[in-house]
Amino acid sequence: MKFSLSFVAVVSTALFAVVHAAPAPLCNGELCSEVAARDLGDVAFDDLVVRASKAKAPAKAKAPAKAATKSSKKSSGSQKGAISQGILNAQKKQGNRVDAKKKKSANNKKVVQQAGGQIKKDVNAARDKARAKGKPLTPAQVDKKKAGAANRAISKNQKANKAAKTAKWNSAKKTPDQKKDRKAAQTARRADRKKTGTPAPANAVSKKEKVSKQQKHAVKQRFQSAKQKLGKTEGLPGRKASISVGKEKTDGRAVRQATFNSYLHSKTPIGRNPINKQPKQFNNRPYDKGHKDTSIAGKKPLPQNGKEYPIKNNSPNGFTGQGSVGALRTVTYKQKGKNHVKVLGHDSSRGSDPNDHYVASKREVVDFDFEDLE
Repeated sequence: MKFSLSFVAVVSTALFAVVHAAPAPLCNGELCSEVAARDLGDVAFDDLVVRASKAKAPAKAKAPAKAATKSSKKSSGSQKGAISQGILNAQKKQGNRVDAKKKKSANNKKVVQQAGGQIKKDVNAARDKARAKGKPLTPAQVDKKKAGAANRAISKNQKANKAAKTAKWNSAKKTPDQKKDRKAAQTARRADRKKTGTPAPANAVSKKEKVSKQQKHAVKQRFQSAKQKLGKTEGLPGRKASISVGKEKTDGRAVRQATFNSYLHSKTPIGRNPINKQPKQFNNRPYDKGHKDTSIAGKKPLPQNGKEYPIKNNSPNGFTGQGSVGALRTVTYKQKGKNHVKVLGHDSSRGSDPNDHYVASKREVVDFDFEDLE
């Protein structure tokens, strides 16, 4: 059925007039309009409830697929390898700092020796001047004058080296034409990279694996643990002690460094040879029963089995997996819940079997070393 717009407007106006003109009807003591509105609200609510009950429940979100058997995380073996490499890198840096310090000290000593004539001349001039004033220099003042003259010679040499390097850098600077050619070459290379889609060297993905915070923390923990074990180890010689087995000799500092390294690399042994990585199990085999030294015949060199580590003399950080080492070894072992260390080596003069191991003899140097008291 179709109604025109005018007819609808007329009907609406009429109804509006009737409603407002007549008194509001009552339904059981209430306004019929209120009852109708309440009934309409109840019907609307019931209708919403029915619709909600008929509506399909929303589909549950799919659980994320289980990770593949090959996890993106590194395996424990690769993590151990990264930690071991981090330890070696830290030791290398430590060794480089010590070597640089020694090199600088040796160079300064050489400069002072070369300037010995001038230093002596300056000191004699200072003596003559003081004597002329009637106040001759004391031995302490003479030493101070010598030290001052030596420092001036070192400073003069450093300034000369700096001036030589500055001149070398200035001579290596490019001329305006060379700079122009260089810029043109850079522009050409940039255009070639743009055509081929090759990234610039500065933006290329680095192949060097970054060290995570966890790995750095693990490296730090290894060093702290090794230091604590070293402090609780019994049998450590003083740094200036002299240790020897037959003709082989070493000092206490090298022994302490090897013991520290043995604890440091115990979880991930190091070395190029896969079957001879350090530290390794020590062959604590007994001496022959017919050994000429009856006090050790048929006995083992050590009361307990342990791990051996090579001693490297005159090294800032000892053996770190490469390079030649001496014939002596430190062997760490546990006895009655405490860590012990001994130095062992071969001595053919003491027995017929050249593979026998003998405990080193130790001669301590009576000298105050404040580092040992720390």
